[in-house]
Amino acid sequence: MHLVTSYLASLLFVSGHLGQTALSHSIPRREPNACQRLAQVYGNKTSLLGSSQLALVSQENWSEAAQLTPNCTFEPTTADDVSGALRILVSTKTKFAVRSGGHMPNPGSSNINGGVLISLTNLKTLKLNSDHSIVSVGAGYRWGDVYQWLSGYGLVAAGGRYEPVGVPGFLLGGGITFFGSRHGWGANNIANMEVVLANGTIVNANATRHSDLFWALKGGSSNYGIVTRLDLKTLADSPMYGGTTAFQPDRISDFVDAIASYSTVGGGSDDPNASYNPSMQVIPATGQVRLFSFCGYRGNDPSPAAFAKFSQIPVRFTNNSVRSNLWGLVGDTMAEDYHARTHRQLFWGTALKATPASVYLINQTFFETFNAMAPRLQNATGLSLTTTPQLISRAWINAAKASGGDPMDIDADGGIIAHLITSRWEDAADDAVVYEFNRRCTEALDRKAKAKGLYYPFIYLNNAGPGQDPLKLYGQGKSLPKMQAVRDLYDPTGVFQELMPGGFKVGYGREGKGKGKGKRH
Repeated sequence: MHLVTSYLASLLFVSGHLGQTALSHSIPRREPNACQRLAQVYGNKTSLLGSSQLALVSQENWSEAAQLTPNCTFEPTTADDVSGALRILVSTKTKFAVRSGGHMPNPGSSNINGGVLISLTNLKTLKLNSDHSIVSVGAGYRWGDVYQWLSGYGLVAAGGRYEPVGVPGFLLGGGITFFGSRHGWGANNIANMEVVLANGTIVNANATRHSDLFWALKGGSSNYGIVTRLDLKTLADSPMYGGTTAFQPDRISDFVDAIASYSTVGGGSDDPNASYNPSMQVIPATGQVRLFSFCGYRGNDPSPAAFAKFSQIPVRFTNNSVRSNLWGLVGDTMAEDYHARTHRQLFWGTALKATPASVYLINQTFFETFNAMAPRLQNATGLSLTTTPQLISRAWINAAKASGGDPMDIDADGGIIAHLITSRWEDAADDAVVYEFNRRCTEALDRKAKAKGLYYPFIYLNNAGPGQDPLKLYGQGKSLPKMQAVRDLYDPTGVFQELMPGGFKVGYGREGKGKGKGKRH
């Protein structure tokens, strides 16, 4: 569970922005001119450096370390606005960032120092089609807004587990949902995407039109265009059992045993109605360990068999109960940390095969790394370190493939564990040691898992940390050339590789920069 991140280029990589895998290119910076043109054309949709609105908009990223200072912000209300602004940015060779919810904590992923920040907050389409099978969602919405609105129609969508997470970033990164074992990734439940391409053209990408782009976007993040609207398949809403539980901290062995049991076939994770997110957290300043979970079970069973092992562990607190619908669950159990924008945050991911041995290895490696670094970590102000093994079942993988597939293209017989480390702290002076812990722990885990035959080559993009490269692992390395070929067609001059430096990059395909044939749209 995500409980819960500064510019350390010299520590983490040779070149490039923190959290990015872009190739290094030099492009003339002419932001003031671009900002002036945006202001002339779009008036009060543009806020210039020094204005109160820019100060407000630029600080909306979840992680304090990602709250940067652009030269101006642009807040479009239509896809045509985005198209016109993008033409100005490209013609002036101005660097820019795009943000919807701003939950990705990597600095530069959805904000920018200098340049232009395009905030999609005001793209507010929210409507159902005639038979209510599709809901159209503007890129400015967060999942809580969507769930609350859909609940009035007895409907839900396969979206995020946490209310303030933005819709487009979540889905373009794949999307772990409550309904994965029935419906796959959140991205597998998209029917259509409205996309503004690098040349300003607005297209609809779906299974029959621009199907190559549609495929690439389902996990390909921001490499292909700016998604301004997503048309999502709806599901019938239903009661949901679940909530948040804090377990007695001295029962860590029982807790890890329960996770290990849950990871096995027949142990709970393969129940198509079950979603269980267990976490272990350590507070370095005190050495305190916390055990907690956030779970959801579709239906009105107050004691699901899939969660039986966890139910046997003594608790300090729980609000688990049957709620009337998904919004009741998500809205009532929202972690405060998901709203706070006053701390530095960091995600770091990897993956292992879903076996009990993997669960025990994750636990062992996390605490071994912590113990080795404890004397340095304990002085980091307000630091918490959390390990979360997220179960992606075989049924989930099959559902993803049945939907038409995606670039992630996981092929694991027994499912995988998408492992996440979440760090939360207060002082930029502690960035270096926090980053080092995440890197050392993940490198050790990967090394041990490979030696034991437990490693799986995948990083869930929405959990990837600065310097990690999730896209190269998609399809065990087989998807990247196809993704690059799609990029060559839709962005032959590399606008989203160079002018938008944030995020994880597919790079250039075999044709190389500017040598792709492009595509008529």
